[in-house]
Amino acid sequence: GLTELWDLDKPVIAAVNGLAVGGGFELALAADLIIAANTAEFFVPEATLGIIPDSGGVLRLPRRLPRAIAMEMLMTGRRMGVDEAQKYGLVNRSCSLKMLKKKAIEWAHEIAKSAPLSLAAIKAVIRETDQMDLESAYKTMRSGQIKAYHKMLKSEDAKEGPLAFSEKRSPKWKGK
Repeated sequence: GLTELWDLDKPVIAAVNGLAVGGGFELALAADLIIAANTAEFFVPEATLGIIPDSGGVLRLPRRLPRAIAMEMLMTGRRMGVDEAQKYGLVNRSCSLKMLKKKAIEWAHEIAKSAPLSLAAIKAVIRETDQMDLESAYKTMRSGQIKAYHKMLKSEDAKEGPLAFSEKRSPKWKGK
């Protein structure tokens, strides 16, 4: 499922309504961005059930939250409300439950205005370099090892964006 797809090139937004528990929380953690209703809560109770959140929760949560907070949640099943989740950067945006779907769709439309190859390159560069020191990450990005980045650099879209900007018009992305 989504929790095991490491190299998706399309942005993934999770819209969380209510409780994101166990596998549902792990699914949200697999997304690039999270918008949640003001009433949302996040928790992984698996340790209290004699198992671990092995669909990515035990791996992703410490990468999305401060380690000690992630450890506490993983070891105790403590619930985290949306305000705390937003404070730590786990949740990007929050809104009323009534507006959740509308706001998630608006956000998707906002992202869709960006060049698809640029979005894929951003995801690839972050995925490949986020555990590296800055110098190593920069060298890796420039070296040719990240195919999506180099594909974007050579694309028609890489020419179209600056041209459209200079002509004061919206770009027409081709994904090529």
